[in-house]
Amino acid sequence: MQNSILETTPSQSETTCRMAHAYFRLLDSGIFIGALVSVVTLQSRRWMDLRFAGDFMAFFLPWLWLASLLLLQILRFRPPTDISVDSAWRLNRMVLLPSAFIAVVLLLNTLTFYHLKVMLHGRMPWYMPMSLPVFIALIFWLIARPDYVISARAAKAHPASAPWRTISYKGYDFVFIVGMSLIVLWIFHGMFLSDPPPVGIESDVAVVLGAGTGPGDTCGYTLRQRVLEGVELFKAHRAKRLLLTGRAPRGRTNPYKNEPLAMLKLALAKGVPGSAIIVDYHGNNTRYSAYDTAALLKVSHWHNVIAVSSDYHLPRVALAFRQLGVHVWTVPARQGIWREANPWAVVRELAGYPVYWLDQNYHRPERVP
Repeated sequence: MQNSILETTPSQSETTCRMAHAYFRLLDSGIFIGALVSVVTLQSRRWMDLRFAGDFMAFFLPWLWLASLLLLQILRFRPPTDISVDSAWRLNRMVLLPSAFIAVVLLLNTLTFYHLKVMLHGRMPWYMPMSLPVFIALIFWLIARPDYVISARAAKAHPASAPWRTISYKGYDFVFIVGMSLIVLWIFHGMFLSDPPPVGIESDVAVVLGAGTGPGDTCGYTLRQRVLEGVELFKAHRAKRLLLTGRAPRGRTNPYKNEPLAMLKLALAKGVPGSAIIVDYHGNNTRYSAYDTAALLKVSHWHNVIAVSSDYHLPRVALAFRQLGVHVWTVPARQGIWREANPWAVVRELAGYPVYWLDQNYHRPERVP
């Protein structure tokens, strides 16, 4: 039977062995937790796109993968007998087939992303898709041969399991498991949670928050999707007017990276009259935009407001408004041709939300323009 990459030799230090085992346990737990939470919350589409395989496969494959991982965990607690060592190993390899297929899908997703990026001359919203880091983690896990793993309790039940790699969890493993579970649950069930207005409500204003501009100082991919969602709200009579807020680093008339000016041009081109558009050139960050909107609501005696941004950004937007005493409904921007999450944006929001929550003076403007 093949040797595991984590089996020790006399030349290996005990510290290196412990680190290798800890690496596998944490990676193993991360794969199971990520699969469990993202599939159960129906958010696996954030890192895997199966639309090319049809609606049935898009629904069925994630659940099949989760079932195979749960079966693998169950098999780890069943010690193989002298006769069934090879057959148990073959069964474990069969159970890993859905994981290998998921890895292929993730690789195809990644290649598709970069193909689109070339076709669109770089006008994609970020530098890598969420499928890429998940693919790397899954490949490292498969290379570590999880089919050779057996629980320490099962290994004691029969000596035939000696060639297998045993796994026993430590106290800090459970700290990691609980922490990872909460983080993944927040990412897939909290970070992408929106709060749209009730049907039939027409808000006084829909605030469209800025993002990066693209080539020619036009709306970038993410910014364009936000503006188009705001335009749809206006045309559907869900908002009486639009407030376009973003950065204008060289002044309102200079088009260089001027987010509000690019947003204004797009909104006008899509049929929104200029009389229904308000432009805020001082929305340098989420907090600035919230302050400017709150000031506008106060002087205009408006009450109902919708915030439009990318779904991962909405919790921090709602928090910034709530800290100013303003209730805001939140609507996610349309996803366009690519619906996987932006890994960099998710990491930024994981850091940005607690910073905004703990320090209400962070990004606070000295004056409200």
